[in-house]
Amino acid sequence: MAREHQVTEYMLPNMDSTFKLFAAHLRTVTPEWSYPRHSHPLFEVNLLLAGSQEMIVGGKRYVQQPGDFLLLRPEDMHESRALGTESMTYYCLHFNVDEPVLRELLCRGENPLYTADGPLAQIIRPSLDKLIALTSDGSGTKVADKMRTMAALFELFAGLSEGLAEQEAGAPSSRMNRIAAEIAAALERSVEEPGAAWNVSTLGNASTISSSSRNSSSSITGEKGISSNVSRGSVSRDEGSSGRRSVDVLDADRSRETVAAVTAGLGYSASSCNRIFRSVYGMSPRQYLSALKLKKAKLLLLEPELSVEAVSIRLGYKDIAHFSRQFKRWTGESPGKFRARFHI
Repeated sequence: MAREHQVTEYMLPNMDSTFKLFAAHLRTVTPEWSYPRHSHPLFEVNLLLAGSQEMIVGGKRYVQQPGDFLLLRPEDMHESRALGTESMTYYCLHFNVDEPVLRELLCRGENPLYTADGPLAQIIRPSLDKLIALTSDGSGTKVADKMRTMAALFELFAGLSEGLAEQEAGAPSSRMNRIAAEIAAALERSVEEPGAAWNVSTLGNASTISSSSRNSSSSITGEKGISSNVSRGSVSRDEGSSGRRSVDVLDADRSRETVAAVTAGLGYSASSCNRIFRSVYGMSPRQYLSALKLKKAKLLLLEPELSVEAVSIRLGYKDIAHFSRQFKRWTGESPGKFRARFHI
């Protein structure tokens, strides 16, 4: 009835995404400072504020001056040290986000250094300045501080998306990008419709996965997750460990089967598909699948009318105990404990 009297209507698209902010810090160091060679599974933005910094990324040397920033991809091997005789100040943040288009843009660049006078640095600097101010004020304990931090972080994501997309404007989409997008879309469908028969050939052109803004305390990059210590009744420790190993093996087998079904018909070997997907999205297809499953599990657990058993069935688990163990491996807490934090 209401639509009969409707003149105009504007709607935002449905959005559903997770992100993680980790170890954001503002630091001033002496001229003798250095940080050893290492890597991590997150994206990193490293902005130099004062002094001069040398960073070795993937064996290549880059020198930052004030206002320059480095954008590192997951697992990029890097090390850094201060240059010159003056102290050095920098701001560094690590993040992860499951929006596939943004991940693809973040992983495309071959040169991680962006100079202060470049268009991308000028686009994202205002959001970085907001994050620096929030960090230096010791913000983060109050809900309002967290919301301001999230707002600044999403502003940073928007700036990165805009700036990197402009750089890519007019560039032809590579076959590797199209293949990775097809795999990502098929993996999403496998989570949304766990009982359906699917592979990339049933999808036609790849669809874009919807994006959004739900904060998550878990990383979306790890397949191993956090191991759980579950004992049931009078089961011995050895038997319990054996049972957990069996669950781990079963999950790994199911993930491999899903990825194999998704990539069937592409004309590439499993290792080639894995390499293509990782080069575009910065993670393996199995890691991406785990991320999708975890996000879906959390969203379903937030629906009070669904029991944990109903959630496990929707996700394709035949056994609630199996789902509960897997969820605890991902998050470090049981589905029931996760719900309790939201008073469900």
